[in-house]
Amino acid sequence: MDKIFNELARVDWRFVEKAERINGRALAELTRPGALRELLNGVLADRRLIGLSERHSWGDRIVLWDDPENQWRIRLHRFEDRADEPHSHRWPFHTRVLRGSYHHAMYGPEPWVRTVLNAGKPLPQPSIVRTERAGSSYALDDEMVHYVKTEADTFSVIIQGPRLKQQALRVRDGAIAWQGGRTTQSAEAVRAVLTTPDRLAEVMELAYRFGLLDAAR
Repeated sequence: MDKIFNELARVDWRFVEKAERINGRALAELTRPGALRELLNGVLADRRLIGLSERHSWGDRIVLWDDPENQWRIRLHRFEDRADEPHSHRWPFHTRVLRGSYHHAMYGPEPWVRTVLNAGKPLPQPSIVRTERAGSSYALDDEMVHYVKTEADTFSVIIQGPRLKQQALRVRDGAIAWQGGRTTQSAEAVRAVLTTPDRLAEVMELAYRFGLLDAAR
């Protein structure tokens, strides 16, 4: 996997088409059952990666790889049957759906959404609506405001690019709520969502049952 990681560390996210080609090839390799099990076993053996992983009401976020120097990550997501609020991100990303599906709506760039809501107008209808199914792969930049409604036990893997801003927009009750990362949260809030090795083992068992991992050796 070193070759893949070295290539990902050099991705220039400003050039979307080239970044998509590199990330797409990487995700095709990293989500093979053997490779995904190897990555998850690596998390189990690395207290730092477990400490970066989280268990939320919407599901599980497992950090499979973290490159703090170049500021990119690989993450596994397992979703509950939930609808999220429209939101943007602090970083661009490329994702591949491994199992399940979700309703995906895209509204437009963050500055435009912000202008509409600050004028006291309701959030417009999304410009793109589609269903992301197993095998779907797509990339979004840090400005796109989107919404997802997932079915239970939907799995995806994302390559998260560098953090380009301190806060991301979230639409809550028709108004703007800004959201930062862990550095903006209290220690209690961070502890409340930390995952555990036992929970990680449960996610791995689910992934194995759904055919996303090969058999343990």
